[in-house]
Amino acid sequence: MSLQEQQANNLDIQKLCQRKLLEPGWAGELAYIKAELKKSPSLKRRWGFRPTARRFSEKQIRAVARDSISAKRKQF
Repeated sequence: MSLQEQQANNLDIQKLCQRKLLEPGWAGELAYIKAELKKSPSLKRRWGFRPTARRFSEKQIRAVARDSISAKRKQF
């Protein structure tokens, strides 16, 4: 495998990991998840937060990441 093929493969893996980090039920880097939640109302909904929410506690994010709470359940 050439160096270019390895680098392309690594980029694919990084993109997959970034997508997985933003799925409820996948634990990830708290700062990254928090920053992405602040940017996207639709992501907030998927994570069970109100689209207008501005603050997210570490406890809330960890609970969603751990338990994979759907947006249909009680919102924070």
